[in-house]
Amino acid sequence: MSAKKMIATALLIISGNAWASMCPVNVENDVLLTQNGEVKVEKAQDKLRIDQDGRVFVNGRELQLTQKQKEAIERYQQQVSTYIPEIVDFTDKGIAAANDFVSEIETSFDAKGSFEGVKTKIDEYGHTAKQKFYQGKDMVLEHDFFKEVDTTWKQDFEVMMQSMDKELFASVFNSLSLKMQEGELNFTELQQQFADVQVKIKEKMKQHSTEMKDEAQNLCDSAKGIAQDEQQLHQLIPELQPYPVFSI
Repeated sequence: MSAKKMIATALLIISGNAWASMCPVNVENDVLLTQNGEVKVEKAQDKLRIDQDGRVFVNGRELQLTQKQKEAIERYQQQVSTYIPEIVDFTDKGIAAANDFVSEIETSFDAKGSFEGVKTKIDEYGHTAKQKFYQGKDMVLEHDFFKEVDTTWKQDFEVMMQSMDKELFASVFNSLSLKMQEGELNFTELQQQFADVQVKIKEKMKQHSTEMKDEAQNLCDSAKGIAQDEQQLHQLIPELQPYPVFSI
């Protein structure tokens, strides 16, 4: 397995690409989480807003809620406010793990600093992925999020891997060429060293894969739980029915 393939496989395993398409939850409309804790559901020209005090506004008109309805809104607002940052955090962990794999290759080849260009490409991909979760300073989970991960996000990933080709090849070639020129390695030793790297990377991939898949399943289960609670919320407050977010 080449270094490029190892990193690509690692990124696919730990990124949303590996699990989102299997999660049976749909995001029906954009949902925004503001810095002060407001939750907004945007649908064309219509808008549902839950302010930081739990008051509910539909197109600017405040709904008068019973105590039971207020408690249900508070619970739903808390669920959404917790879930969106968890999705962003999951993306951060994936990118950090990918850089961890690159660092393992650097260490194994005693080539610290030689793969900075590769890490830059990974960080650029991570930045692009994270920007999808923001509108200005507000966090956002866009409609059809889980479907988009399997289409647009995958396309972005493929573009990133293509652009990383030259950086990765140059890093490996320069590092190994220098060692061979200085007499530190012969071809047989080089083969053995790369085989050892593969073993280490596979071990790390297995560890990260298990952790990330477990966390991904938890995120999917949480989304399904919110979808079920949202159905009950819409039954309790019919005015919210035109503004679905999570559905199964």
